[in-house]
Amino acid sequence: MGRDPRRVLIVGDRRRQGVAAGVEAHRAFLESRLTVVGIDLDETIDLSTAEADLVLVFGGDGSILHVARRLGARSVPVLGVNYGRFGFLADLAPAELEEGIGRWLAGDYTTAARSRLRVRHFDEDGMVGEWLALNDVVIGREDLGRMVDIDLDIDGGRAVSCSGDGLILATATGSTAHALAAGGPLLDPTVDAVVIVPIAPHSLSTRPIVLAGSHRIVLTTRGTRAPGKFTVDGAPALPLGEGDTLVVEDAHAPLTMVRVSGGPFYEALRGKLGWRGRPRYAGDPTDVLDGDGADGNAPRGA
Repeated sequence: MGRDPRRVLIVGDRRRQGVAAGVEAHRAFLESRLTVVGIDLDETIDLSTAEADLVLVFGGDGSILHVARRLGARSVPVLGVNYGRFGFLADLAPAELEEGIGRWLAGDYTTAARSRLRVRHFDEDGMVGEWLALNDVVIGREDLGRMVDIDLDIDGGRAVSCSGDGLILATATGSTAHALAAGGPLLDPTVDAVVIVPIAPHSLSTRPIVLAGSHRIVLTTRGTRAPGKFTVDGAPALPLGEGDTLVVEDAHAPLTMVRVSGGPFYEALRGKLGWRGRPRYAGDPTDVLDGDGADGNAPRGA
């Protein structure tokens, strides 16, 4: 069988266990079905200028977030092969890769434009840096056991001043990550929204907020109780000085994620987050783990 003219760029981190071996194990198949324009396991290719029809990422969710950063605003579809622990963003298990590529070639797949945030850091001298966030931007305290003070403005008006361990601003995609662990809500990844989640706030009235993605959010550090820091999509933290601001808004540069596994988002929630659905009532003939018997267990009787 000859190569398909569609071009694929294979990306991964050889330091992650199983990635290099996995790429090598599937290389012959991929080269027989596709035009492999590059294999990058050491960040030697500039993904922001890459010419491909698909970026195939071997790794976990962190690898996909890193690839998203490297792509910048370039809109090349991304398909993940999970070599991580969780794999919420990665669509395929390694054993499913060949079938998944076959489905992609046959047009049996879906795509979703995942919104990203534009994050700009300003100090008293002007803009320090700019980033794109697929998951979230997190402001935290630098010193353990200290609080950081943050003023939050929405569209030019003060919304809340928060003291605590920090704040998380997450996209719908990132709502299943750090924001969820901090008590935030789950959002369908196709929702154009931003969720703001306080981390251990000093005031019990400071609660998570869901905003439309069109809002412009400005975060400013105030007070001198403790220095702050921030991270974008889990990258190494950067210092956030007194009076510094982070301006967060829609980047208008979504990342296109490919899904060939066929299952809906809520199936992934059940599988990855361990959702059990309804209570397990004794004697109920529908009382089966996960509500659908997917684990093969018999109904639990009295």
